[in-house]
Amino acid sequence: MDTNQKIDVYKEVLTAIVQRFFALLGEPAVRKARRVYGLQVQDDGMVVGYQGDGMIIVQGLVIEYMTLLGPQALTLTQRALEPTMKRNPEVKLPTLLS
Repeated sequence: MDTNQKIDVYKEVLTAIVQRFFALLGEPAVRKARRVYGLQVQDDGMVVGYQGDGMIIVQGLVIEYMTLLGPQALTLTQRALEPTMKRNPEVKLPTLLS
């Protein structure tokens, strides 16, 4: 049960990131997210699933956005994740976000 809960939390984390960039960039944000191996994203930026380690998928997603926006993508990601991380402080995030 704990594993399923973690998967849902990473889905929430990934959706928060994609939707933040979707609000800023529109459709190109979804295109970038879909470049991350194993990540399934709907046209509206909702993450419907992913395969593999959630933390690695988060890192891949942030790196994709950094190719567009540079280091500013880190700040935007951290802000987008604040509400989720307050609710789920135990979630492990990649070191580039700490």
